[in-house]
Amino acid sequence: MNRQINFEDNIYITLVRIKLIRDLFALDTDPGLFLDKTLEDIDFIDATLQALQAQMQERLRFIEREELLNHLAELELQFSQALSEFLNSKGTVSAQEFPAIRDKITILRTRSLDRRKTSENAAVSIADFSEGPAVSSDELNELLKDF
Repeated sequence: MNRQINFEDNIYITLVRIKLIRDLFALDTDPGLFLDKTLEDIDFIDATLQALQAQMQERLRFIEREELLNHLAELELQFSQALSEFLNSKGTVSAQEFPAIRDKITILRTRSLDRRKTSENAAVSIADFSEGPAVSSDELNELLKDF
């Protein structure tokens, strides 16, 4: 099955999942019900962001690549902020009482910040590359003089 992947949709639904987790940290929910699922969701989001970054690295010729990289960088910012909230949350679903979870979340946050820098740097390099004309006017005139 040859299907075109819509990166904007993948980015959007990942952002929705991040916001859902952030909302959970603001509520007084039963950690017995939600802590394990929240950790699964965090792992899923981390894996999704890693996969999206890898897909963008493989597809160097996307027309909207710079914009998508900027969206990925923003998504990583949202994710790292959500992880910080999880680490510092005073709510019922929090990593504060669990040292192993705290350590894991700290590692995931560092990974997210690294991916964000990678996306930002790639977007900047695209912008720097595309600032000047690909072909100078003299070169264009030379190419078209036989026509």
